[in-house]
Formats: sequence, C-alpha cells, structure tokens
Amino acid sequence: MGLYPYQEWVKALLHGGRSVALQAPTGSGKTRAALAPFVEAFFDFPPDAFPRQCLYAVPMRVLASQFEHEYRGLAESYERRFGRRLDVRIQTGERPEDPELMGDLVFATLDQVLSSALGVPYSLSEGRANVNVGAVVGSYLVFDEFHLFPPQAQQTTLQLLRLFGKLSSFVLMTATFSRTMLEEIAQLLGAEPVIVSPEEVAGIETGWGKHPRKRRRFFRKEKALEADDVLEAHDRRSVAVCNTVERALALYRALVDRGCRPVPVDHPALAPLYEGLRAAPSPDRHRRLLGEAVETLRTLMADAPEETPWVMLLHSRFERPHRQVKEAFLRAECGPQTDGARWQVPQLIVVATQVVEVGLDITCGALHTELAPAASVIQRAGRCARYPGEEGQVFVYSVPPRADGSPDYAPYFSKTEVAICERTWAALGERSGEVLDFAAEQALVDEAHREADQALLQAMREDEGRLWDLISDGLVRGESSVRPELIRRVDDRTVIVYEAPDGPTEESPFRYEGFSLWHGTLRGAVRDLLAQAEALGLPWALRYPVACGEEEEESWTPVLYRWLDVEGPDDISESLLFAVHPALAAYDAAQGFRPGVPGDGRYRSPLAPRRRDERASYTYELESYGQHVAALRRAFEERFRSRLAWVAARTGTGDLLERAVRLALALHDVGKLQREWQQWAAKYQKKVTGEAPPFLAAHTTSQTAEHREIARRIRPLRPPHAGVSAFASARILWEALGGNQPLYRATVTAIARHHSPSLEKADSYCLHPGAPEAVAEALAAVGDPSWRAWSGWLITEHEAPNLENRLLPSPSSRDTWEGWLLYFVLVRTLRLCDGLSQEEE
Repeated sequence: MGLYPYQEWVKALLHGGRSVALQAPTGSGKTRAALAPFVEAFFDFPPDAFPRQCLYAVPMRVLASQFEHEYRGLAESYERRFGRRLDVRIQTGERPEDPELMGDLVFATLDQVLSSALGVPYSLSEGRANVNVGAVVGSYLVFDEFHLFPPQAQQTTLQLLRLFGKLSSFVLMTATFSRTMLEEIAQLLGAEPVIVSPEEVAGIETGWGKHPRKRRRFFRKEKALEADDVLEAHDRRSVAVCNTVERALALYRALVDRGCRPVPVDHPALAPLYEGLRAAPSPDRHRRLLGEAVETLRTLMADAPEETPWVMLLHSRFERPHRQVKEAFLRAECGPQTDGARWQVPQLIVVATQVVEVGLDITCGALHTELAPAASVIQRAGRCARYPGEEGQVFVYSVPPRADGSPDYAPYFSKTEVAICERTWAALGERSGEVLDFAAEQALVDEAHREADQALLQAMREDEGRLWDLISDGLVRGESSVRPELIRRVDDRTVIVYEAPDGPTEESPFRYEGFSLWHGTLRGAVRDLLAQAEALGLPWALRYPVACGEEEEESWTPVLYRWLDVEGPDDISESLLFAVHPALAAYDAAQGFRPGVPGDGRYRSPLAPRRRDERASYTYELESYGQHVAALRRAFEERFRSRLAWVAARTGTGDLLERAVRLALALHDVGKLQREWQQWAAKYQKKVTGEAPPFLAAHTTSQTAEHREIARRIRPLRPPHAGVSAFASARILWEALGGNQPLYRATVTAIARHHSPSLEKADSYCLHPGAPEAVAEALAAVGDPSWRAWSGWLITEHEAPNLENRLLPSPSSRDTWEGWLLYFVLVRTLRLCDGLSQEEE
C-alpha cells in the first residue's frame, strides 16, 4: 500500500533536511509516517544523505514491544527484497537486549533514550557512560506519544533536540498535541509543523471512499463506572479503563460475579510457555512462544457458550510473561482482521488501566473510561472504532469520591492535572452525545490543555539556565543525580514477595522481579499490613534492605544486606525496594499482584533474567600493537563507517571526521608502548606461556581466572595508559587534523577517555625505543603509507604532561557544544570498535 499524502509530505521534509512536529489521529499511520523515510533512505540513499540509524523513543514498554515485533517481521521481507539486513532491536528495562544501542532501528523506552542522550545511561555502568551519547547525536530520532512524557522529560527532550538538532533529524509526534504546543514546539526547534487535514483524515478513515467513515460517539456519565454499565452497552468487544489498579480489580471481580468467564490465563497448559518466556529467549523464539500461547488460549476457550462474555484483566502488576501473553492475546482477538487474521472468541470484555492507553493496536464497540486529562481520554478512545467503517461509543465516567467527598483523580494528583481533568469534564459535558471526528477531538484537547501547555513552555523558558546546567552535569560530568530532574522522578516503589532473612545475607534483593506501586499506595497499605501480620503471628510484614558497608572498587568481597522492619508509613521513604511477607500477598495470572490479600504463602517473586554482565572481562589473545589496530580498523569499516558519513556531512567536517576516527583507532593505545608497560607485559607473558612476546604488545594472553590472578601479582604494576596515549599523540593529531581546534580537542579527549569518562590527567612517561616505528605502522594500517611520516610528531617522553589543557573545556553556553558533540561520536566509535576487536579475536 502506498503512503498517505501527509506521510509523503513528512518523507519529503525529512529527506530535504527538515525535522518535523507531527500531529495525526490514532490509527492513521503515524509510525509509518516516521519510519518510511528512514527505511527508504537506509536501502536506497548514500550514507551521507540520511542517518543510517534510527532510535525510536516511546513512553511505554508495550509500545516498544509492539513496534519491535512488527518491524522485525518487516525487516525479514526487506532482506529478501533488498539483499541487505535491517537490524531491528529493542531496549527497555524489561527487555535490555541492546544496551549499547547498536541496532539499525532500535525501539526503546523514553527513559533509555534520554538517559543515554544525557550521558547517564540506565543500561551501562558509570565507567561506560560516554558510549551511548554518540548514538543519539548521529541518529534519526523519533519521539512518539510526546504528550505522555513526564513534564520534566518533555522539557529535556525539547532542549536536547535544540542541542542535537544540527546533527540529528527528528520527528516529534502524538495524536493529541494542543495547537499551542505544536506550533510553539515547531518554532522552538526549527521544525516543520504537520497537521493532517480533516479531508485527509476522512479519506484515511474511509479507505478513500471504500468504507463508511468510522464514528465514535462520546457520552459523559455523571456516575462512577460499574459492571452493569459495561454489560449494558456490550456488543462483542468492550474495553473498560480505570485510573487505578485497585478500581480495575474491583470492576473485574464484579463482572465475574455477574457471570462473565475469566480468560483462562492461569491454566496449567500455559505453564511451560510462561517458563520459556521467563528465560528471556531470543526474539524469534519469543515470538513463537507468544503465538503458541495465543493459540492455546483460543483452544481452551473454544467450547464455551457464545452468549457469555469472557473477561480479562490487564494492569501493571503482572509478571512479565503473563503480561506479554495477555497483550499478544488482545492483539489477536481485538486487533485488525486483515491478511487472514480473524477473531475467534465470540464475546470479550477487557478491564484495564492506562497500560492500554497507547501501544496496543486493538478496537472495540464500546469503550468505558474514568475521567482523565483530555489527551488521555482521546488516546483511550483510540481503542474504540479504530478501523475504517467501524462505529463505537465512548463513555466517560466521573471518578469516585474520596473519604472527604472530593473527587479521587488518582493518579492525577498535581494541581495542573486536576485542573485539566476539570476542564475536560466541562468540555465533555458540552459535547455529550455527539460524534467527535479528529478536528472535534483536537478542539477538546485544546480547550482542556491549552493553558497547561502554555504554562509548561513558559516554565521551560524561565528555567532554561538551570536546565542547561543539569544537562551539562550529565553530559560532561556524568552525574546520575540529574535523572530525576531531567527524566522522571521516581515516585514508585518496587515490592517483591520474599522471605527477607533476619540476619545479614549475601543474596541481593535486586535479583528479583518486583511489582511497581506508587509510593502513596504502599504507604497507605502499611498499617493494614502490620495489623494483619500481628493477627497472624508473623514476625514482620514489610522489610527494606540496607547494604552493610560500601562496595569497594575491584573488591571480590560480596555485598551484605541487612533487612530492616517497616514500622510505620514514614518508613516508605527509606528505600525504593521493599519485601512483603509471602503470607500477606496474593498473586495469580488472572488478577496479578495483590498486597494485603492473604494467600497460601507459596508465591515468591521470580528471579529476573540475567542481564549482560558489563564487568565480565574479555578474553584476550597475545597480539602486537599493529594487529590490534588492524582489528579496530576492520570493526570500524564494517560497522560504523557508513553511520559516520551522515555526521560528517551535517557538521561540514567532510573527510576530516573520518580521519579523526582513524587516528584515534591508531593512537588510542600509544600509552601501552611505555617502557614500563612493555616490561610488565614481558614478565606476565613469560609466566603464562614461558616466553616473552617478540614484539611490542597491545594485549597479552588472558583466558582464565588463573591468568588474571597472575596479572594482579606482577610487580611493578602496569602503568595507566589512556591519558599518556592522548598526550603523546597530541602533536600528531594537531598536525594531521590541520589545526581544527574543536575536532583536535574532541579526538584528544576521546582517546583520553576511552576507558574512563572523567579522566583528566596523564602521568610522567617514557615510550619504548620501538614506539615510533609501531605507531608508523599503525598509522599506515588505518590510513595510507603517507601517514607513516606523522609518527615523527610523537611525544616520546615527558616528566609533567599537562593533559588537561588539551582536553575539551566545559561548554559555557548552548552554542559552545560543537567539540563535545564530535567527542561523543568519536569516543563511541572508538570504544565500541575496541570491544568488537576482541569479540572478533
């Protein structure tokens, strides 16, 4: 199928070098609008014409999973068609499958992308914090469902796009921008605003006249949402969205009490499939397991009476495999009926929380929702009459009262959110009973959100100085403390069901998968849990861990944890993780985690899938300096050269940027050519293999724990090399880069910090007499024979090297970041090539 006109316009803008702020209705192909330009350019354009990597940021992991599933399948067809692979990956906290953002097309949660862009990645250790910024700087960026970003993340995203915009093409999009927000964001970022016209929306919704137009009629209901409301309006598919897990649970149970049949997600036949999913399988096996689970559920439900609705509950407090199967089942039974896919369950009701607000490509005839901000109401309504020709009804209910009689808007607690809810309620009252098309929905959003959006943008302008200071603290100094201020504040607590021991233990509580609860929910449950524990004679109800002492760098002594009892609600502020006594919580695949509901005491939180261990050492073979540099060059040319071309074109550095990369590859380990380093290498290699290396070594043989123990005992120790490498190579870099100050300092800094993001000093040193020849060979290996002559500029010894004067200075304003952006591209390329060279070996 060809692109819609607005999608063609977005593509033309992006391919013409513009960035886009896009507003398009749910179900109208926003994702395709954003990705079609990238896919076409990836296969058809030269590498300097458009970025060769795309990072697609979404606010919820369900969106990332859905898009990864869809585009991994499309990538297989692309490979058959073009004979070249598009590497599609996912990076979320739940599925950390691409921590270094290596894929060609990476779907990731907002937290993963922003933390990487800020130099404080959740996915990597502090020692590797400078690796991922370069991926964001040089990529095509898509920020989807922008309205769902936390306010501080919205401001950070806008400021980073102002910073990275010269190097990164981007699309910022949602179905529910207010016009104020869209126009002001576009102006701020120098992007082109694109709003799909009412005429084109009508064409999309009717299949250009092939189907009747989809119609959603909205009703304001001045009562709380109840089971009878859902049953009365039900016709084949219904969705009911509650604002809290507790209210969703109550509605689900009420529907079961009225005769609805629970979808048998806890049937024993599914157990082996859940276990397979729990083991974090490969992406292909993951898809197969989900497909088998869906077919198993359909088989189990096949013989039920057609007139009795099935009901399923979906919220955030399910184990990962159970939630994934439920989402897959919904896509199969409430998704588009195309390409042979047909619904097989006659009647289905879904009770959910905000987890269905975006990401799930599903539809229904009746959607019931509690009052929420207008943008969220419209997003939820997008799961109703989603496809051409469908008609549906959207019922918006008042929220129930608190104990004091005031409306319970949870989880919308701030004054701004409450005010938006109140304006949404008033606007819905004026439109109750009306069919709202896209233009009418946007008018509703404008009316409810305009004032808050204006306040957000004004606050960002007034707070710009502080925001840039925080961004600089992350990018330049790697201070992870900026995350709550720039991404999201952690208001949730993780709860595990676990028998927390009385004495110190080596077992880390962070090895377990937990459930996320808003801190106020957990705080409110404390007294009831303590009372239940006392009634049952339990020694404790809730506990939280405290590490005993500090973990020492490079220490093999395990960390000990001591568990302290929660004695009152205020203790919930003491930790981000808590254990609840197994006798005081219930869990099953149908209803999820229920703290304070006595169970049989057998449930325990499962261990989380083992993540990639960043501290695990590479195994090394003995290799000369020249061999090591040649391996880096191969990794660069195979994996990164095409991606670098776009950055070179956008910065105007042309061939000089690639020259800087090749120089960094050749010179990054010059510090290993110190006399002392080579003497250490000779002693070590002789102990391990019986003979010293016949050349200047870059790596020695290191295959086993015994080898590593021998290395620790050799005296004197190996001297540090990264700072020396940068200082000793500085004259070469200055001359070879033609005195380009930003690029020169960026390259020196990249070499200095290819092991530690904060290194600033170099010790006194003296290079081995054979170092100039080794450097000459390395330069020729990465460039051409004429580069050998540059080895004459090598600084072979120095008593007091002043490296700091050659590094990048801290940026003084948004306009002084040029060298830093080049540095992040250079250091990423260098560090990843360095690692890949060992994997190749």
